[in-house]
Amino acid sequence: MRHNHDTVGDDSRGSSGTTAIPHREFLSAAPAAAWAFAFLVLRIFAVSSYDWDTAFKVSATLGIDDGLALLFGSFMAGHLVVSIVIVFVLPLLVGTYLWDPDGHRPMVILPATVASITLIALTVSFRGWWLPVATLAVFALVALARRQRPGNRARRFVSGVASRVGTLAAFAGLLIAMLIPTPWVPRERIETTDGVVVGYVLSVDPGYLNVLTVDRKFVILISSNVLSRD
Repeated sequence: MRHNHDTVGDDSRGSSGTTAIPHREFLSAAPAAAWAFAFLVLRIFAVSSYDWDTAFKVSATLGIDDGLALLFGSFMAGHLVVSIVIVFVLPLLVGTYLWDPDGHRPMVILPATVASITLIALTVSFRGWWLPVATLAVFALVALARRQRPGNRARRFVSGVASRVGTLAAFAGLLIAMLIPTPWVPRERIETTDGVVVGYVLSVDPGYLNVLTVDRKFVILISSNVLSRD
């Protein structure tokens, strides 16, 4: 045990005792940026019905400060897909916290807490009482597999999945990005001098609005022609 502890310590410090930490931080940040970029691209195509021209126009409305709104709004817009993902991911996060022997327990506290709060909010908001029941059922299966003898196929499978729960959660995020066609902003009924437009206001620029209609057409509305937004 002492030998393993020293090895981990040496890897985290590097040969000079200080230079390896920034390198490891860069290596951990680079994949996160790649996942975020993939999520952004998939969301743009999903809300554009995978039409290249529409996706290009939608991408032009996004700024650097839109990242958080896009991420949060995407999850809010696709509550059904998010619910299904949480049913399977949350039990794995809790199981990792309870039984993981490889030091991953502190890493899952925050995502497990966020997933639990999201589960409660979804259950209360949409009266989805099946959500906690289904989540507990999946957790029971995970716990049952964990109680099997070492070497059991079910236990090995659950342990392997739990050890990669971070990667699975990232893939779940990409799945959500692909399957949710609703944009990250609320739908509005916009009354103009030329008629009514129902769609999603992606951005408001001086003098005009960029709108993605419900039939996934990108239109630009002149602000002076807009009578009301509901």
